[in-house]
Amino acid sequence: MKISTLNATIRSNHFSGNVRFGQRVWRAVVSVISVFVLFSTACAESRISVDLTEGFPRSYTVREGDTLWDIASQFLRRPWQWVEVWQEGDALYPGDVLIISAGKNGPRIKVLKVEKRSPRVRVITTAQPVPTIAPDTVRPFLEGPMIMDPAELGQAGQVVAGIRGNVLLGKHDRFFAAGLPTSATGLYRVFRMAESVIDPDTGETLGSQTIDLGTARLVSEGLMTTLELVTSHREVSRGDLLVATNAEQNKLSHFTLRRPIQDVTGRIVSSTTSLGEFSRLDTVMLSLGKRDRLREGDVLEIWRPGQLVTDPTTGKLVTTPGEPIGYVMAYRVYDKFSHGLILECRQPAQIYDYVRRPDA
Repeated sequence: MKISTLNATIRSNHFSGNVRFGQRVWRAVVSVISVFVLFSTACAESRISVDLTEGFPRSYTVREGDTLWDIASQFLRRPWQWVEVWQEGDALYPGDVLIISAGKNGPRIKVLKVEKRSPRVRVITTAQPVPTIAPDTVRPFLEGPMIMDPAELGQAGQVVAGIRGNVLLGKHDRFFAAGLPTSATGLYRVFRMAESVIDPDTGETLGSQTIDLGTARLVSEGLMTTLELVTSHREVSRGDLLVATNAEQNKLSHFTLRRPIQDVTGRIVSSTTSLGEFSRLDTVMLSLGKRDRLREGDVLEIWRPGQLVTDPTTGKLVTTPGEPIGYVMAYRVYDKFSHGLILECRQPAQIYDYVRRPDA
C-alpha cells in the first residue's frame, strides 16, 4: 500500500472514530438531559404551594388542650402541610409562642426564642407535648381493631367458662380461657364477632366488625388459664374472643400530618356507632390500608359524590357536582383497611362517602 493511501485510510478511520465517539457522547448527554427533565417535571408536579388561611395570626401562644391539627388549621388552608412549614422539628408545648415568617420556599413557622436574663433559674416543666389529635378520642380503639381480618382470628383466644360454672360473666367475674396469645401487659380485649364489612366497589370482604365487651386481666396460668374481667361493657359468654392489648398503642397520639404517598380513592365502610352520619372526632373505618401504601398520619379528603336528579327543563337524569366536605386522618393502618378520625367536617359524613388524597 502506498504511503499516501495509508495516510488517507488512517485519517478516514480516525474521522469515523471521532464521529462514532461524538455520537455516543451526544446520546449520553441527551439521556442525562431527558432524565433531568423528567425528574424536574415530577418534582414540579409533586410540589404543592402552601396557602395561609385568611386572617392568619402573626403569632400564637400554645395552650393546654390544643392539638397539632387545631394549631395548623389556624395558619394553613391545608393543615396537613404543617410538616412543610414547621421549622423546629421538635414537639410543641403549652406556653410556646409561634411566629410566622416568609422563607425562601414559602412561609415558615417557628417558636419565638425569648432570652431570659436574671434570675438564672432553670424551669422544669412537666407539661406534655401537644398531641396531633386528642388521645381520648382514639384510645378505646387503639387497644384492639374494630374490624379483624379472618387471618387474625386464628390468633385469638376463647372464653371457655366461668370458674363457678356461670354462663354469663360481668365485671370482676373470673373465667377460664384457651388459646391465649402472649400479652406483655397481662391485659386482653374481650370481643364478639359481628357482621362482615364489604368493600362496596370490589365486593371484597375486608374483615369482620367486632363488638367490644370489655377488658380482662391475667390471673394465673396452669392447666387452664384464669382471667378476671376488669371492665365490662356487655355480658361475656362462652366462645367470646380475646386478643392481647398493647400498652404502647395507648400512647399513639403523635403523628406526622401528610398527604398519602400516591393517589388513592376509597370509601368510609363502617363506624363505631350505629348512626348513619358522623361528625368531627368520630372514628370511621376506611377501605384503604397498607397495600394501598397508606400510613398512620396520612390525611384524606372526604368527598361527597353528586346526586342523580331530574333536570326540570329537559326531564333528563343528570348528576350534580360532587363536593369535598372534610378531612379524615388514618391513625391505625392494617393491610386492607384502616381506622380514621374525622378531623374536620363541614356537613355530616355518611357510610360510603369517598375518601381520597387531597388535591393540590
